[in-house]
Amino acid sequence: MKQVTYAQLNKVLSSLGFSIRVVTVDNKLRVYEHKETGAFLPLAFRPDDETVLPHHMAAIQGTLKVYGIADPLDFAAELQEAS
Repeated sequence: MKQVTYAQLNKVLSSLGFSIRVVTVDNKLRVYEHKETGAFLPLAFRPDDETVLPHHMAAIQGTLKVYGIADPLDFAAELQEAS
């Protein structure tokens, strides 16, 4: 898969119905929420222009699969279009 930035990832997740916000608890987090399914995924904040960390991508893909939000192949295709 081609390298994907957090900005591109946010665009695709937003199109799938996720809201994205940045919060500071103990650390700065990027929080993804899908209200329709209840999916909630807090990840350590990385700048928008950075490449998505592999473990962040795995967490997102797992969440999409577990909650039935998007098929992994469809999600990968959307990321390719966004990049």
